[in-house]
Amino acid sequence: MIQLPPLQEITVWNTSRCNLRCDYCYVYRLYEDIPRQEMERETMDALVHFAMHHLATGGAIWFFGGEPLASFETMKYITEKARAEGLRVGFGLTSNCTLLDEEKARWMRKHGYQILCSLDGSQILHDRHRKYADGRGSFEDAWRGIQLVRKYLNPSPQLRWTMHVDTVEGTTEAMKSLIEQGFTNIAIDCVYEVEWDDDSLKTLRSELTKMSELLDKCYERGVPVFSMFVRDAMVAVTGAGRTRWTDRCGLAQGGIGVNVRGDINPCHRFCSSGEPVIGNVFEGFSPKRIEWIESWTAIPPYSERPEMCLECNFRNACIGGCIAMNYDLFGDPHVVPESFCRIKQVTVEVFR
Repeated sequence: MIQLPPLQEITVWNTSRCNLRCDYCYVYRLYEDIPRQEMERETMDALVHFAMHHLATGGAIWFFGGEPLASFETMKYITEKARAEGLRVGFGLTSNCTLLDEEKARWMRKHGYQILCSLDGSQILHDRHRKYADGRGSFEDAWRGIQLVRKYLNPSPQLRWTMHVDTVEGTTEAMKSLIEQGFTNIAIDCVYEVEWDDDSLKTLRSELTKMSELLDKCYERGVPVFSMFVRDAMVAVTGAGRTRWTDRCGLAQGGIGVNVRGDINPCHRFCSSGEPVIGNVFEGFSPKRIEWIESWTAIPPYSERPEMCLECNFRNACIGGCIAMNYDLFGDPHVVPESFCRIKQVTVEVFR
């Protein structure tokens, strides 16, 4: 029997509602028919009780969704109840920041919140896909919210930047502008659920080459800009920070996702599809938690086109991408989309 240590993080969908309709969002793109739900009080109470028994001291409760701030009162109740019960953990959320105001920001500062801010670079790039339901871009509201984050929580928060196949060009200039404004933690990742053809990859290679030159200049000046592209290439080439494919996110090992009904999934993305369910906060884990881990570790992940694995320059760093994404696309967490494989190969070629 596998023995697992206490959890380090519980990611909570306190609501499945969102005030935006980003067209690349896997929730609205793949699961348009899922009901928009709110977490009920008894589920919040059970969640805190579950955390008291399963979350490590110093771990974290992280809010996701949907847009967590669309149900701020739920966040507030869970946080304050956990504090009242003496639960010594941190709190944080992933947010589009458009609903953040002074009152919420001050409250989050009081409770030591961390925040991951969704922002896709410049206004032109961001507004192409991150829109309201009426088609308006959300950049101005997101930027206003991020300034409150900087004022009350973190002067240089991590920016979670999603690069679509049609928003590659202009990325480096947008990154340069953000760095000049003091942002040094810029986590850019791609939308892998769409096709990246040869022309798209050529554009990506050109943009990453310019980005590499920009980052070299930053590092020479002692400006430590974080980039996922650099990280991935370094792991592939040097092995530094390498993670085993059997020990990773998406397996309910160090972290889990909890949906609005209290069902437990192996990670937060699985909450959108609702599968697999490995327990609930009322009764705890089911045997399916171990079954899920064992089914993953039975074989290593492989490309949608398996022959690509044979000479892939990223293979030493590959742990299968997002296994929830793989499950959404192929019904099998082991199968990695070709787009992921091709993008990672270009990344290593440019940044090695």
